[in-house]
Amino acid sequence: MEKYERLHIIGAGGMGKVYLARDRNLDRLVVIKESENNFLLSEMKILKELEHKGLPQIYDCFSFGKSIFLVMEYIEGMTLRQYMDKHKKVSERQAVKWTLELCEIMMYLHGRHPAVIYRDLKPENIMIRQNGELKLIDFGGALRLASGRKREEMCIGTVGYNPSDQWKETGGDVTWDIYGLGAVFHEMLTGANPAVLPCGRRSLAEYDRSLSSGLEKIIKKCTAPKASDRYLSMEQLKVDLLHYRKKVSGSSIFRTVGKFLYVLMMVSTILSFMIPFVLGIPENHIPFPYLEQPLIFLMTTQMIRLINFQFNKKRCLCRQEKNIYLTEKRFLGLLSFMLFIISGVIPLPLVDLPQSLTYAREEDGTLWVEMRDEQGRKMLLKEDAVYKTDKQVRFELPADRLPDQKLAMQLVAVGENGDTYSSRIFYIQVQDETAIVKDK
Repeated sequence: MEKYERLHIIGAGGMGKVYLARDRNLDRLVVIKESENNFLLSEMKILKELEHKGLPQIYDCFSFGKSIFLVMEYIEGMTLRQYMDKHKKVSERQAVKWTLELCEIMMYLHGRHPAVIYRDLKPENIMIRQNGELKLIDFGGALRLASGRKREEMCIGTVGYNPSDQWKETGGDVTWDIYGLGAVFHEMLTGANPAVLPCGRRSLAEYDRSLSSGLEKIIKKCTAPKASDRYLSMEQLKVDLLHYRKKVSGSSIFRTVGKFLYVLMMVSTILSFMIPFVLGIPENHIPFPYLEQPLIFLMTTQMIRLINFQFNKKRCLCRQEKNIYLTEKRFLGLLSFMLFIISGVIPLPLVDLPQSLTYAREEDGTLWVEMRDEQGRKMLLKEDAVYKTDKQVRFELPADRLPDQKLAMQLVAVGENGDTYSSRIFYIQVQDETAIVKDK
């Protein structure tokens, strides 16, 4: 250990610790893995036989006391998880590029004799170098399909990124890595973490309708429940990724035609409303028959809009960030509304405009708790919702809704490990429209 100067801990877990260190003899940064388990020896045996630009180099392996130390290349950059935390998701073009890079790495591993099955593909194990290229790290769960060897000692993987058959068998299958790559690809495109999704993996269109339907087919085939329904090799997956834009589905054609008709009818509606003004309208033609043609165009436009944008839209909130329903609403149909107002069909004094586009309330006569995000918007809370924020979240108790103008309140929090934390009991009493808080 005198050869290496440990700088600080990069990570720690049940399997051991990972340090950033400096090689005193060569004056370079290295990564040192320390563990008392023998899995580091297995990782060393696999890595020493591999040589690929997408894999880390191994420099040394030795034992000291009861621990085993594995010295590896230090990769400067960030993990894909850190990138996702910062940018939420990856653009379609970049996600396809990175997935093709991972295909190349996996093709190399699966093409070895015997084949190497990685088993734990996830954003935490993918490094993005400063030049934008990827490297796969942490081969602690990798195994080799040695001839005659059917089972490993334990199942290894991460929930959400591995198929169900991986938790039942330990023999190894290349389709396990194909499933994991499909899960990572889906997360890059949508930002939805499969390990914490409240309603399972959903189609790309439910997150972003601009994403190609060809990618949806690829991801579905990668993450098929049955191994026989997945791609049989990374080569097959790579071919489909390279040609996914050439596959245009009937549904995408229908949406394109629908959008074109919608724009066409909007232009026709505006023209049918404005052209008579330019040409001149006899007084006895107002409001009819002057409005007859614009109203026909308007109703046709709305019908096309409903068919193309509403009836064909699935209504499931899938991203974890959407567990909390923001009550800020968009006012749809603004063009139609303005046309009715201008034409005099709906008198302006009779229009009941919304006083506020944000609200949060429960049934009358009951106490409600308002929650606001960092932008000051009120939100309706959903049970078991998870709201991540680096800023403060403010809760409000309207004084006029307190039962009998008083309330005893205690805050209870549940940590990630299941431990429960309780605050002191606060007594809230309303006096002259102001709340006085006392604690016990």
